[in-house]
Amino acid sequence: MSDSLQTIISSMINDAPPGNGINLINDIKIILNNENSKRIISENVKQYHLNKDFKLVKLSDSSVGLLSKYNQTGLKFYDLSLGLKFDYDFDAFKVIDIEKIDDNDDDKLPADDEILKLSNIVEEYASQHFPTFYKSIVVPDSNDSDIIYIIIVDENLNDANYYNGKWQSFYKFTKSTGELTGEIGIKVHYYEEGNFILNTVKKVNESKISLSNIVDTIEKIENEFELSVFSKFSNLNEKVFKSLRRQLPINRSKVQWGKAIGNYKLGQDAAGGRH
Repeated sequence: MSDSLQTIISSMINDAPPGNGINLINDIKIILNNENSKRIISENVKQYHLNKDFKLVKLSDSSVGLLSKYNQTGLKFYDLSLGLKFDYDFDAFKVIDIEKIDDNDDDKLPADDEILKLSNIVEEYASQHFPTFYKSIVVPDSNDSDIIYIIIVDENLNDANYYNGKWQSFYKFTKSTGELTGEIGIKVHYYEEGNFILNTVKKVNESKISLSNIVDTIEKIENEFELSVFSKFSNLNEKVFKSLRRQLPINRSKVQWGKAIGNYKLGQDAAGGRH
C-alpha cells in the first residue's frame, strides 16, 4: 500500500461521522480486497481508537467498556470499576477474552483506594448527565503516580431518526500542581433530507484544582461548553440555515398546483395547451 493511499484511508477513518465507522471500514476493505491492506486498515483503526477517538464496547448486556491507550496493559484493556480485563479484535470489531482481574496477574494494574473513590464519583456524575450509551474511567499514569486520567464518552446512535452523536471528554490531572488539562469534543451527524455534521472541540486548561473539587470543576466546564454549543447552533439555525431555505412567494401563500396549473404558461405548455 502506497503512503498516499494509507494517508487517504487514515483521513477517511478520522473524518467518519459517529456510528458510520464500521460500515466505512468494511467498504474500504471490499474496495481494496487485499489481505495486506486489511491488516494495515485494522492497525489504523486501532491507533485511531487508542489515541484519538476512544471506543465504547459492550462487555455484557449490563456493562460497557472503553478502548484507549490509557487503560491498556500489555495486549489487554482493563476496567478497574468492573474488575475486568478484555481484548478487542480490531479486524472483526468484537470484544474477546474477557476475564476477571486477578491480584496475582503478571500485569500489575495500578489501582488504589484514591483512584477507586474518584472513579465512583466520576461514574455518579456521568450517570446524571449522560443518559444513553456511556462510560467513564479513571486511571493513573502507568509511569507517573502523580498523574491521573479521566475519560468520559457518550454515544447516541439513532439511525431510525437520522442522527448520530458522540461526546468525548479527556482530562489529565497532575496532583502535585493542581493542573487540569485536556479537551472536550462533540460530533453530531444529522442526515434527514440533508447531510449536516457538527464537529467541535474545546481545550481545557485549569489550575489550582484538587481531587476534592475536580468533578465540580469538570461539571462547570462541561456545562459551559454545552451552553456555548447550543447558543452557536441556535444562531446557525436561525440565521445561516434560514437563508438557505426556499422562500414562499411574495404573497406568502402556497401555490395550489392542482387547481392553478392551467393558469400558468408553463403549466399550459406542460398540459398540452401549445403543440
